[in-house]
Amino acid sequence: MRVLLYIFVVLSFGAIFLSFTGEKMDAGYHGIDVSRHQRNIDWEQVSKDKNIQFVYIKATEGKTYIDPKYKYNIKEARKNKFKVGAYHYFRTTSSAHGQFENFKKTARKADQDLIPIVDVEERKNWTRSQFQDSLKVFIRLVKEHYGKAPMIYSVNSFYNANCAPEFNNYHAMIGRYNDDPTKHPTVKGKGTYTIWQFSEKGKIKGIKEPVDLNRFNPKYTIDDLLLK
Repeated sequence: MRVLLYIFVVLSFGAIFLSFTGEKMDAGYHGIDVSRHQRNIDWEQVSKDKNIQFVYIKATEGKTYIDPKYKYNIKEARKNKFKVGAYHYFRTTSSAHGQFENFKKTARKADQDLIPIVDVEERKNWTRSQFQDSLKVFIRLVKEHYGKAPMIYSVNSFYNANCAPEFNNYHAMIGRYNDDPTKHPTVKGKGTYTIWQFSEKGKIKGIKEPVDLNRFNPKYTIDDLLLK
C-alpha cells in the first residue's frame, strides 16, 4: 500500500509539474543544422534517424564567403529526402545588399524546402539602431526573392539585447544550452521562439563531429517553416 501511495504521489506531482511548465520532458529533437565544421557527412546514414524532420545547412557568411560543404550537403540531404533550408551568417563588416547577393547566388530558391535563416551573433562596428536597420533590409530582400521572410537565429542573450522586441513577429531559432528541458528560451516582450537549439554537442550516426540539436516549440510544426 505504501508503494502504491508513493507512486501515486510521484505521478501526481509529475503531472502538475508538466502542466505548470508546459514542457514535455522527453521532447527529444526534431532537426539539426550543419556546416563545414561537421566535415564529411554520411547523409544516407543520417537518414535512418527518424527524429530528424528538418535540416538547416550553412550557405554563406558576409559578402563573399561560401561554406565549402554547402553544395555537397544540400545535394545529399535532399537526395536522402530531408526537408532542407539554408542559412546565412550575418556580418557587420559589409552591407546587407552585398550579403544578400552572396546568399541568393549560393542558396538557389529551387533547392529550398524551408524558409531561410539569418544567423545574427555579432554587432561590432554598428550601433543597435544600425544593426536593426541593416537586418531589416536583409530580411526584406530575402522575403522579396524567396517569397517568405527568414527565421532569425541567435543565442538567447544576443537576441534579447539586439532583436527583441522589434523582431518578435518573425520566426526565431534561439540557442540556449543546458541539460534541463524546462529551461527553454525566453523572449523579451510579446512573442516566443519557434525552435529551440538546445544542444551544440549532439551525437548523430553519420556525423563524426558534434552537431546542433533543435526542437520545436510545441506551438509550431514543420508546416510553419515550409517555403512553398
